[in-house]
Amino acid sequence: MRQAQLRYTSGPWSFSIENPETVYTPYQGNMAQIQGDDGAMPDVTARYTMKGDWGHFSVGALARQLKYQTLGANDTKTGFGLSLSGKWNVGANDDIRYMITGGTGIGRYIGLALNNDAVLDADGDLDNIDVVAGFVGWRHAFSPKLRGNIFYSRAEYDNDTSLTGFGITKSAQSAHVNLIYSPLPKLDVGAELIWGQREIESGDRGDLNRLQTHVKYNF
Repeated sequence: MRQAQLRYTSGPWSFSIENPETVYTPYQGNMAQIQGDDGAMPDVTARYTMKGDWGHFSVGALARQLKYQTLGANDTKTGFGLSLSGKWNVGANDDIRYMITGGTGIGRYIGLALNNDAVLDADGDLDNIDVVAGFVGWRHAFSPKLRGNIFYSRAEYDNDTSLTGFGITKSAQSAHVNLIYSPLPKLDVGAELIWGQREIESGDRGDLNRLQTHVKYNF
C-alpha cells in the first residue's frame, strides 16, 4: 500500500510515522471490510538492513493503534508486527529472496488487505486478527538479457469464527513462474504463469490460474 508518511533514514536504519487506518470486520460480518480513520496515533515503523557481497538482510517492526469509534461505542487496541527479509546471492547468476512476517492487527499491510486488522464483538469491542505470512523465491539469470523467477507465497490467519463467521479468509497461497527479456537496457518484456488458492474458515476453496504479460520501459 502507498500512504502518507514521514521517514528518516540514516545508514542501515530507517524510521517512519505513517497514516493510520483501521480495517475491521463487523460482528458476524465474514469478509465485509469497514475502513475507519479514527486513530489519533500514526503507525510507527523501524527497519535495520545489513548489506554485503553475499546479499542483504533486513529486520523490520511495526506498531500501530487500532481504533473503532461510533455513537455509543469506542474501543482501541494495539497492533504490532515483525518482518524478516533478505536476498542471498548464490553464485554470479542466482539468488534466493525471502520474507516472513508475523503479527497481530496488521492485516491491512499483508497481501493487499487480504484479511482485516480486527473484528468487532457483540459489544462493539475490537478483537485483533493474528497473521503469519511469507514468500521465498529463486532468481536465475540465463544471460545478460534473459532472467527468470520462481517463487511461492502463503498467508495464514487466526480468526475467532464466533465473531467473524465462517466466510472469512483462513489462508491463501500462490506460486509464480516468469521469464523477463531485456532487448534494450531500459526495456523489459515478460510473461508469468500464476496459480493461486484462497481458503475460507468453512473449508471452501477457490483456485486462480492466470497468464500475465507485460512490457515496461524505464525512463
